[in-house]
Amino acid sequence: MTSPVDTIQRFYDALERGDVPGVLATLNEKIEWTEAERFPYYTGTWLGPQAVFDNLLAQVANDWDGFAATPSDYIVDGNRVVALGTYTGTYRKTGRDISVPYAHVWTVSGDTLLKFVQYTDTAKVLEALR
Repeated sequence: MTSPVDTIQRFYDALERGDVPGVLATLNEKIEWTEAERFPYYTGTWLGPQAVFDNLLAQVANDWDGFAATPSDYIVDGNRVVALGTYTGTYRKTGRDISVPYAHVWTVSGDTLLKFVQYTDTAKVLEALR
């Protein structure tokens, strides 16, 4: 059986490769995805992989060069995992770079991701957009 951290790492690995089908394959069909309020792509909680693709993945691919969400540590409590890491990338319209820490709170169901909540310094991300 795959561990929760292994499942989450598959997501980050696919994201790093730009493997959208691989990213979507890690998401449970009932995933609840919530970006931090005031994050550029926040519009509430999205339900399902297609909503995550439409509202986040496609937008990030369009807006950023070299965007990465790189985990550096995991805190595990059963099927709930906090991934600590750093966002990096260059916002295309301004040419500004970011290096912003994040905490991603995941709930894992079997070998898929059921819930995601993002915590990050949205002000630092928004600075790159201006």
